[in-house]
Amino acid sequence: MPGDLTQDFDAHVPFSFTAIPDAPFWANRNARVRRWLFVAFAESWLAVFLFRLKMRLRASHLPILPGFCDTVSRMLFGVSIGNAVEVGPGLMMTHGNVVIDGQTKIGKHCQINPWVTIGLSNSRKLGFSAQGPTIGDEVHIGTGAKILGPVTVGDHARIGANAVVIDDVPANTTVVGAPARIVGGGTVRSETRTDADLLAEMRLAIIDYKLRRRSLTSLVEIVEGGFNSGSPAMWTIHERAREGLVALSRVNDGDAEPASVAAAIAVIESAIEAH
Repeated sequence: MPGDLTQDFDAHVPFSFTAIPDAPFWANRNARVRRWLFVAFAESWLAVFLFRLKMRLRASHLPILPGFCDTVSRMLFGVSIGNAVEVGPGLMMTHGNVVIDGQTKIGKHCQINPWVTIGLSNSRKLGFSAQGPTIGDEVHIGTGAKILGPVTVGDHARIGANAVVIDDVPANTTVVGAPARIVGGGTVRSETRTDADLLAEMRLAIIDYKLRRRSLTSLVEIVEGGFNSGSPAMWTIHERAREGLVALSRVNDGDAEPASVAAAIAVIESAIEAH
């Protein structure tokens, strides 16, 4: 244990302002200066600052400077935020590389991971519209997610990595997949979706996995979430599929060989189709 604690301290101390014990004075000073420079110029909080500065300058009708702030944000952080975007306090972008456009509203204390796009849709269903998403408070948006068109994301929602959101997301729910679907067994889902809907969603998730359009993690989440969200009658099917779910979870955690995936999925499919 003491060795583990020492190793953990040695690994994390370069990323803090803590003085390194028994190190020369100038070594400590140089390490702190490097850390200050990293925080000032490499962390994406500066991109949020540049956006807010740009909007202040635009409100003051100053020329050139708002465009300069936008250019610096794109060059240094890969962050592009349109002029029609409204952002509440406490926005956090963990590593930059974010595009936000259209008439988009983002609430308070939201977290946006890298490679996220929030903006307009030009689908056949919606056509082109300048209206972007409306995102509530304390929403977490995972890496690579896309939120497109005039959709509403409720407070405390979680958007999974690489999810494509083209429909409204209720508050306090988690969505994954493309197109995004609700998982996790929230109360909204259990009231609005029947057992037949949940079983159909599981079948579609299995097909998507076989076609390599869905990860194993996402498949497990969909199936487990479906059983947890259904009526008591779903537990009979869950018992028949339990062996397959356990096997998939072990593979997903790295405790079993990937070769067992096909057999595990066959068990789950058999339980679903027997219903």
